[in-house]
Amino acid sequence: MEPEIKILREAVDEEGGKTACYTINGEYREHHPLSANAEYWKKMFNLKIFADDTFIITYARVGTTLMQTILLSLLSKDFASDQLFKSSPFIEYKTDTYDGIDVTDSCQRPKLLKTHLSKTLMPTEYFQQKPKSVIVVRNYYDCMVSNYNFYLDNPFLKRLYKDLTFDQFYELFVDKEMHACGSWFQWHKVWLEYATTIGKDHCLIVNYKDLVEDKVATVEQIARFLGISASQESLKKVEEDSDFKAMQTRFNDVGIKNFIRKGENNKGIEKFSEQQLTLFKEKVEKELGELVNLIKM
Repeated sequence: MEPEIKILREAVDEEGGKTACYTINGEYREHHPLSANAEYWKKMFNLKIFADDTFIITYARVGTTLMQTILLSLLSKDFASDQLFKSSPFIEYKTDTYDGIDVTDSCQRPKLLKTHLSKTLMPTEYFQQKPKSVIVVRNYYDCMVSNYNFYLDNPFLKRLYKDLTFDQFYELFVDKEMHACGSWFQWHKVWLEYATTIGKDHCLIVNYKDLVEDKVATVEQIARFLGISASQESLKKVEEDSDFKAMQTRFNDVGIKNFIRKGENNKGIEKFSEQQLTLFKEKVEKELGELVNLIKM
């Protein structure tokens, strides 16, 4: 696939930090300017993938770090805040100090990889090698509210929108489908469609609601899917390691305020007006059809 990049705008803060808004093959992105070039995306599309890799595939703010912590704990790997992106490379993340592609290439096999990429932007070999993949989904009201808070707290995204209100973010997220990870609707439609059809043998859909409300049983399901031994002792350790208060302490130095929030389910609904709730729900059902039933509220 030949990458086609279109730069839409670039935001610069008082310290000179930059964030680029661009499209890659028509898909909207908000990322570091270093990722907004064709050579970078050629490397991404050609990234070497192995059948024994494990992927955590998520839209932003659906429990990605929670899932990384759970799997790294099960695998007895380092999940300290300064080691997380080394133990579980973020394949498309690119900054002045981190190159997810290079870290992935140098990571020892078997690899535990993280991505927010849409299906259409994944490395070509992903679909040839068919590595085991855990796709995490979350109540869409909670997902949007968590993303709104993330835009307020993340300096990288905050510089894009000054004094961003919830109503303004609703318009961006729901109406214009503009987000760092692209359209929520398209992302979920395509990945859920794949995971329930030609990708069903190597993809497992996991709901954030189950991770929060029935963690042990959900972790056991994930372990069986991945072929990982899960003793009662290791399950207890996973519970302790992935406790939200423990994670808040562990990841309080990543440079983003409230990076780990409350770990609650179905609380975001309180933020919306009745009209917003109705219109959001109608659009989700229209865009996803029966696939929406895979997302637990």
